[in-house]
Amino acid sequence: MKYPHILVLGLIATLAACGGSSSSSSSSSSSSASYVTETFTTNAAVDLAAFNIAGPMDINPLCVPDTASNLPLPEGLLVYKKGELPTRLVVFAHGIGHTVRKSWLPHMLREIRLARSFENNPGNVAFVTTDYRDNLGFPTLRGAHDTIAATLHAMNKFPSIETVYMFGVSMGGSISGTAIVESTAVTADGSSLYDYWLDVEGVSQLIETYAEATAAASISETAAQAQAGIERETGGNPLICPLAYERRSPAYQAAEMKLAGLRAATVVHAINDGLVPHNQGRVMASGLTTAGIPTQFFTIVGIPPFQDPGSTGTGTLGLGDADPYLNLAGHGSEAQAYHPVMRVAFENMRKMLDGTYNETVPYFECVVDPNIPSDSCPVDQLQP
Repeated sequence: MKYPHILVLGLIATLAACGGSSSSSSSSSSSSASYVTETFTTNAAVDLAAFNIAGPMDINPLCVPDTASNLPLPEGLLVYKKGELPTRLVVFAHGIGHTVRKSWLPHMLREIRLARSFENNPGNVAFVTTDYRDNLGFPTLRGAHDTIAATLHAMNKFPSIETVYMFGVSMGGSISGTAIVESTAVTADGSSLYDYWLDVEGVSQLIETYAEATAAASISETAAQAQAGIERETGGNPLICPLAYERRSPAYQAAEMKLAGLRAATVVHAINDGLVPHNQGRVMASGLTTAGIPTQFFTIVGIPPFQDPGSTGTGTLGLGDADPYLNLAGHGSEAQAYHPVMRVAFENMRKMLDGTYNETVPYFECVVDPNIPSDSCPVDQLQP
C-alpha cells in the first residue's frame, strides 16, 4: 500500500479503539453468496477532527455554514468479496437527490461481479460509497469530508488497498474533486488518497451552478433545492462568500490535484446537458490538462433512437418538444447504467481497474455518437 497512508490508518484504528470513530462502531453487513454488503455510519466531524481538515470556510465571518442539517449522520456502503484482500478501491460520490442504497448499490453489486472476468487484473477490488450530511441539499465540502471518512473506513478494514479510484457524478463531481484535494490533509506527506478520477457530468464551478440554480429556482424544484442547499453549505451567496465557492470548485484546484499525485482523469459530459452544462466538463478537462494530469475528455453527442436522453438543455429552455428529433444526449440519471454518459464512464472505470486504461497520453478528446464508428476513438493505441 502507499506509505503515506500507513500513519492515517494507524490513527483511524486508534480512534476506533477509543470509541471515537462512529464509522467503526456502528456497522453491519449482509452477504449474498460470496459477496458482502457492509453498512456503516460516518461521522466526519469526529473521524477527521485530528487532522484539522475543516479549517475556515471563508475569511468573511458572516459565511457560516448551516449546522442543523448535519444530522442524521450519513449511511455508507462497502461491498467486497468474502475472504478476499482487495488491492484496489473504487469510491463513488453521488449526485443531488440520490441515495447510495437506491442508486448505487445495484452498480456496486454488478461491477464487483464483472471485475471477476477482467482479462488482465481480475478481482481484488472493493467498492465504497456514502450518503452525506444534508444529503438532499448540495453539501459539496461536507460531502467531500464524508467521502474521505468512508474511504478511510474501507482502507482501515483493508490495509491491502494500494490504488484508489474516485468516481463522481453530477453534484458528486464537485464533491469528488474537492475530496481529492481535501484528503491531502490526512496523509503524512500531503499526497491525495485518490490516484485516478472519473468526473461524470460533474459540477466543476460552483458559482456557475449557483447562478443557474437561482435563475431557474422559480420553475424547477431541483434548481430551488440546489440553490437553498448551496447557501446552507457555503453560508451565503458568491458575492458574500466567494472563497467558500472557490474551495468547492474543482476547476480551480487542478494544480493542487497534480501536486497531490493524481495520476490520470477521465471527464465525461453530454453535449445537451440540462442540469450541468457541457462547458463545466470542458473547463475541468482543460484545467486538468494544463496542470499536467493525463486527461481523456468524452463528449456524448447522440443517443440511440427512442432512448430517454435524460435532462436536456433544450428541455430546460422550454424546447423539449424538439428532443425526439434532435436525439442529443442530456444529463443521464446516475441510477441507470445504460445512458450513454454512464455507459462510457463505467467502461473507462473498468479499463482503469483492468490495467488497459492509457494514462500515457497527455490529452485525448473523443466524441461519442451512435452514428460514429465505435473505433473512432483509438486512445488505447496511442503512444505519448
